[in-house]
Amino acid sequence: MLVAAAATWQISTSRRGIPCRVSYGVRAAMNCNELDVVGSAGPLIAAVTHPRYIARFPGSEEELWFAHVRVSREGGFNQDFSSILFVEGAGLASIYGIASPDGYPVGLARHLALQQQSFITFLRHENACAEGLFGPALRIFTTHLYYSELMVTKAYLAARGSSLYAGVGYNDPYAGVYVTQVIEVEHATGTEASSV
Repeated sequence: MLVAAAATWQISTSRRGIPCRVSYGVRAAMNCNELDVVGSAGPLIAAVTHPRYIARFPGSEEELWFAHVRVSREGGFNQDFSSILFVEGAGLASIYGIASPDGYPVGLARHLALQQQSFITFLRHENACAEGLFGPALRIFTTHLYYSELMVTKAYLAARGSSLYAGVGYNDPYAGVYVTQVIEVEHATGTEASSV
């Protein structure tokens, strides 16, 4: 049973850095059931490369960036995502759309917003898979509700060499609300991979 799909797309830019062409596709994500064998997969790891500035939001100090993301699980899978969008501003960076409960970013062309939403859905699915892999003991870690999103954001910050905070958003099943949170991140210089 396939439980998630991950989107990939490419934003081509002109020499002045202005997006001028977009193409995208959908690749199937791994089913959690394929990882049920104990010891068959380790922690999730993210690598972020080629962060590029796109534009500043009109009337705001926030900036839109994109980068290429590889998410993998040791002993499991590798999933590549091209041109994932990130927002920087007010002292933090986050995956564009993460502030929304459904992961759908506002103010973006529908087809791109849906692709970004698919990436966020993939990450949230990986959080659920982690609990299936590692069991309820995972809940003792405060990050278990948003660790995939945080891991990708940390990798993005490392690739940018940035000391910004990380912004995450998640559904808190205990409180029954959607939470956005700012997290101080340990910053490792020169590192492009992150694992949680």
